[in-house]
Amino acid sequence: MDITLPTNIPSGDRRTVRVEFTAPSRPVPVALVLVDRDGDVWRQAGVTASGEPLMVCDSPQAPEDRGDGPSYPWTPAAIVAWFSPVRTLGGAV
Repeated sequence: MDITLPTNIPSGDRRTVRVEFTAPSRPVPVALVLVDRDGDVWRQAGVTASGEPLMVCDSPQAPEDRGDGPSYPWTPAAIVAWFSPVRTLGGAV
């Protein structure tokens, strides 16, 4: 069998399926990711009752900041107060 010839492509289910794209009625939320002055990455792990993001740092670089369990959730305002300057993962300020 010579697979370089298009007539030798194995046949299978070749039904045409129509797919329609409709734009979402609401914007899809994107999880926030921040990087602090030490290079630690904070990812969004939820939201507060008022809708403010809750951030966690899964693997801090400083050994004294590493714990045994999951990271305590912080708000972005608290992260900025303690670990400023903070930037988004994409580099925007």
